[in-house]
Amino acid sequence: MSEEQPRNAKAGEMQKQRQKEQRQEMGTSFSKYGLTRKNEEFMYQLNKQLDRQGVAKEKQPEMIQATVEKLLEGQKSGQTAKNLFGTPTEYAKELKNPKPKETANVPGSWKLLAIDNTLIFFSIFTFMYGIMFLMSPEILKTKQYGSSGITAIVLVAIVGGLLFSYIMSQIQPGRKNGKSGMMKMLLLALGLVVWLGIYMMAAWLPNVINPRLNAWVYIIFGAIGFIGDMYFRNKYNVTGVYGPNRRRR
Repeated sequence: MSEEQPRNAKAGEMQKQRQKEQRQEMGTSFSKYGLTRKNEEFMYQLNKQLDRQGVAKEKQPEMIQATVEKLLEGQKSGQTAKNLFGTPTEYAKELKNPKPKETANVPGSWKLLAIDNTLIFFSIFTFMYGIMFLMSPEILKTKQYGSSGITAIVLVAIVGGLLFSYIMSQIQPGRKNGKSGMMKMLLLALGLVVWLGIYMMAAWLPNVINPRLNAWVYIIFGAIGFIGDMYFRNKYNVTGVYGPNRRRR
């Protein structure tokens, strides 16, 4: 037992010495960036945590460089590594398993929202007419198919999707476009009037280019439109025009 103790003590000292050398070597590599001592210590610990948590070696240089750049930027305003990233362990976990970045409804994203809204409008109208025809079959006897024709539905859905997505992207909270509250309300009202006008004009389309489909076909189309919209939203992270995505970085 007495022989093992000096041996263990010696091994412990050697390990401490290796850790000290590694620490000095790592500290030297980070000192060239002009980081504060606390930020250098953070980078040293972060580098260790990336190894411990099994982050691929080929990914680490990019992570380290990006972190150093953020630290340098933060130093200009007196921010520390802890303020920016928390503990090295927490930040290493975040780097290994990054969370989806926050995406807001910024100018330009209205095109994705237009597709989303078009699918929603298409689903609503096809479901509505499908259920209506099932509950009141006498409606199918009307000579003019009007707004219940498939061409009219598609046209109204596309126009509504484009129009309201663009308008909402212009008047959403936080957009610096100089529009007053009254102007935003007028823009929204104008969009509604235009859409209703298109809806009424679509009702006069000739039956030959605006056929009316079977009630169950409409319901199936509505289901397809709804499922397609859910897939589209998940794939492109579309959250709708009524508020930005609240996901954290």
